Amino acid sequence: MPRGGLAAGSDPVVSAAARPRDAWREIEWLLLVLLVLGIYFSRLGALTVRGEESRWARVAQEMIDTGDWIVPRQQGEPFPDRPPLNSWAMIAASQFTGGLDSLAIRLPSAIATLLTTLLIYFYSRNFLSRVGAFAAAAAYPTMGQVLQLGRMGESDVLLTLCLSGALFAWHFGYACRSSPRWAWIAGYALAALAGLAKGPQGPVYFVAITTVFLLFRRDWKCLLSPWHLTGVGVFALILGAWQLPFTLALDSTSTQAVWSEGGQLGARFHYASVGQALRHWGSYPFEVFGCLLPWSFLLPVLCTRWFRQNIGSARPMVVFLLTACAVTFPTCWLPAESRPRYFMSLYPCLALLVGLVIQRSWESRQLGWWQRSWDQFLVAAAATIGIAGLFVAAGRLWGGSVLRGFDQSVSLGFALVYALAALVAATAVLWSRRGHDRAHAQVGILAVTGFLGMTYTGVVVGVLIQTSNDPSAEVAAVRELIPPGERLVSLGRVHHLFAYYYQEPIELRRISKSTGTIKFENTYFCFTEDPGFPTPKIPFAWDRVTEISCERARSSRPLTKVVVGKCKTSPTDTIGRLSSLPVDPVTAQPHSEDPPIQDY
Repeated sequence: MPRGGLAAGSDPVVSAAARPRDAWREIEWLLLVLLVLGIYFSRLGALTVRGEESRWARVAQEMIDTGDWIVPRQQGEPFPDRPPLNSWAMIAASQFTGGLDSLAIRLPSAIATLLTTLLIYFYSRNFLSRVGAFAAAAAYPTMGQVLQLGRMGESDVLLTLCLSGALFAWHFGYACRSSPRWAWIAGYALAALAGLAKGPQGPVYFVAITTVFLLFRRDWKCLLSPWHLTGVGVFALILGAWQLPFTLALDSTSTQAVWSEGGQLGARFHYASVGQALRHWGSYPFEVFGCLLPWSFLLPVLCTRWFRQNIGSARPMVVFLLTACAVTFPTCWLPAESRPRYFMSLYPCLALLVGLVIQRSWESRQLGWWQRSWDQFLVAAAATIGIAGLFVAAGRLWGGSVLRGFDQSVSLGFALVYALAALVAATAVLWSRRGHDRAHAQVGILAVTGFLGMTYTGVVVGVLIQTSNDPSAEVAAVRELIPPGERLVSLGRVHHLFAYYYQEPIELRRISKSTGTIKFENTYFCFTEDPGFPTPKIPFAWDRVTEISCERARSSRPLTKVVVGKCKTSPTDTIGRLSSLPVDPVTAQPHSEDPPIQDY
């Protein structure tokens, strides 16, 4: 049996006889649908809007209000931060939910998680057995960070679906020789959608991975194929259908801002503090490891000689996936301001490698340490499940002041059901170790993944609901203060969470480019206070009416908040000089430390 990676120039073809043609008839993909529906479509709208969800929801709402689906806007001003696919998806979901509520905001991510899970299964069935493909597909939606972001209305999950779809479609066409011409076309079409989801990361990753992979194989024929050029044309056509009208509506500066994520892309490579950069480089791999839990415990098996000797027919897939991870990981690791979520678009590739480890370990009858990795994982999982069940039940019954608020986050009935489910799941996991048929393996995988999903949806979401900040009532009270016929004015762009709950337009008051003054004709105004940015200097007498927290969690002393003020003097006589510095044409703010930041 060959060892190591696929040799350069060797035949990449996967035998058609080895590929299942009726994978859609297998019960595993139906089990995966039920698993994801149970985890991601239950309590989907229970949490208040949080994080960047409100930012993209406001973009979607202003698209609905203005009828302009091309230019993303915040408070009527162009918001060239990233392309609008995520907001488009929210608008589509709102047609079924009746409005841009929390369910509509998160439904696209939940659907994308389901589609990514099925994509992993059907792609991997070309290289893995039903057990391995099922394990890989079930591992992805139960990774720690996917459980968190897969039910949030942010663009990471859409990017993951589009990029993994581009990579898997391309590699299927290349390795299986089903239709290479459509491999390039499908790959670049999905890469274009990845670009519309979150800017340059998806298209750059697709081009870099496929190019490096073909250079490694010295496959110049495929790299220089005319179908490659056709794929590029499809990419330009799909992306250009939005990009060209956007550029014509604004300018090239705004286009550049979109593809640099609002100008923040370069800031991630800020190395002013060497110590901070070194700490980041040392901790980032462990942070990603934690985000992949519990499945990351199986990844060290990839480095063993036993695994390399037993890759078998999955070798074309393994080489491609390792190439993808090797090409992209440094781009997330080296930037000093990078986060683990930036590598999330490659989690499906890691899930496939986890599935292969599980398959080979499950098939092995040897008694070595690495050969028994899946068996050891099941033993540890059974013990952890049992401990979790006891912890939740005991915490609900006798936690008291030790677990403050836990009794309000988790009901007594749920705690008892959870403990019973833990007992059943742990028993099922241990039972699955006793047999080597497919049914035993499926039961073990379902028991682990189902309990992980129940833990997050039932326990973690319950705690988040109890601790989440809900400013809706306070914002509604502010809306009632505004006199008829008058609009609330913001000095600088107001925090998007406040704007989302306010619902009505908030006028963004521009500062004169020539004089640096602002004419104020309203009674009530607002601005954002954030410790990372200076508070605006209000050039007229005013009273502080209220402060509304824009944090994710409730806090008696929120750091990020919106201040609502009332002008003391006659509104028509109020002209305040905020700054005499030049005004930025994109943000409509002076280049000064005085005005509030525009993007929170």
